[in-house]
Amino acid sequence: MNGVFLLLALGLCLLALAFVLIPLLREPRTAGPDRREVLLAVHRDRVAELDQELAAGTLTAERHARALADLERELLDSGALEAGADSGGERRGQRRLARVAALASMALLPFLAIGTYLSVGYSEEVFAARAPAGQVMPPPQQVDPSDEEMTREFTRLVEGLQVRLAQDPADLQGWVLLGRTLTYLDEFEAAGRAFGEALRHGGDRDPEVLVRYADVLAELEGGLAGEPAALIERALAIDPEHAQGLWLAGTWAYQDEAFDEARAYWERLLVVLPADSPEAEAIRGNLAELTLR
Repeated sequence: MNGVFLLLALGLCLLALAFVLIPLLREPRTAGPDRREVLLAVHRDRVAELDQELAAGTLTAERHARALADLERELLDSGALEAGADSGGERRGQRRLARVAALASMALLPFLAIGTYLSVGYSEEVFAARAPAGQVMPPPQQVDPSDEEMTREFTRLVEGLQVRLAQDPADLQGWVLLGRTLTYLDEFEAAGRAFGEALRHGGDRDPEVLVRYADVLAELEGGLAGEPAALIERALAIDPEHAQGLWLAGTWAYQDEAFDEARAYWERLLVVLPADSPEAEAIRGNLAELTLR
């Protein structure tokens, strides 16, 4: 498999080189007479006209000589006499430059292609060791990242999001992702600011954003009363079956000793949740506790 891949890659490189080299090495085709030839042809026609007028007697010899001198001066000013010497050298220089570019492409393109593939491709899979025929290699051992590694990854994500949002402050999804990432890192104050920005850029119409912001504020304020409760109510007004919104609303009512309201919220939540989920089991436990009150 590795050998077949390498042959295919080499063939594609040669094909790409052909598209580059053929136009560079092909002799340029002349599309028509150049400017020098046109100027010389016009000059010859005008000289011929002057000679005809001199022969017909409509032009004196003195005026004929002055007109010829004027034509010669115009021809010199136009640069047509110098263009002939320059154009040959210019064409030779262009052909030499094309050959140099072709050789450089031939030398560099395969290395650039291989380097790009090794950087962004799946070279590990292509060049991985293969088991002999009839043998099965054991699956690669996957190691779950440690908490320190996860924290470093999320910290890098936060830094990247902050740069992105500095360039585009109206990016709603960027603010939401930043808030969720900061919540994972237990940086609740910064997460609250991120969700607040999300609300200012359209998140106030998204029940998910409203509920997550309420959850962060509850961590900061030590409870769901006040602004967190108001955010939960707004979320449930938009989506009455929002699972986390119902969960938090029931918790808020329970903390406020409004047990009938808590029961109503959690019974609605139980309909939304999958019956065999751990969350549904926890809600059934909460409802069972409420029946004892």
